[in-house]
Amino acid sequence: MAKDNPPLKGIQPGWHVKGTYHEACASEGHCPYYFGRDKEGGCRYFMVFRIEEGEASGVDLGGTVVVYCGDLPYPTYAEVKTKGSEGGIYVGTEATPEQREVLDLLVTQSIGGVLMKKHFGVKYVDIEVEGTPEEVQVSMPFGKMTQRLTTGQDGGPVRLENQTLPFLSNAKACHTPFWNYEDYGRHFEYRDRCGTWADFEMKG
Repeated sequence: MAKDNPPLKGIQPGWHVKGTYHEACASEGHCPYYFGRDKEGGCRYFMVFRIEEGEASGVDLGGTVVVYCGDLPYPTYAEVKTKGSEGGIYVGTEATPEQREVLDLLVTQSIGGVLMKKHFGVKYVDIEVEGTPEEVQVSMPFGKMTQRLTTGQDGGPVRLENQTLPFLSNAKACHTPFWNYEDYGRHFEYRDRCGTWADFEMKG
């Protein structure tokens, strides 16, 4: 069930987006913030929203992709909730001029902008998403991520129940063999880290 967001500046009420979410971070085990725990030294992340259905201010947003690459410099979960993260926002160049006008607002105020309280700008770049139902590769000029679903003893995906992000459902654990990011003076490169693959839905 989607959780309503507060009203957004410049966006007409009644907007909604849903699709598939991929995220990897710097944690070797699953990210403690998903369980309301602190993390010494903070964290960093590569977060992807593949919008499959949605509309805002009368503009169809289906088929667009948004990537957030950010830094969580706070060690406590309480600080993460109130202060959020900082970093860059990237939207696929397939977005039309009409979609870009809406997305410029939506991606900074909602979607991953809910977590990224300070952003360094929105860039429109080529974003490639390839894969299978069990594995995905995301690449853009400033970073790449590969992840695959973690399976349990029965061969099914390992699920994350009752996690702390209200806009996610059907959340599954992933292994991320590799992800990197370089822009705005940041350089992150990690191997064999955690990941999340889920459905997302937001409206307001």
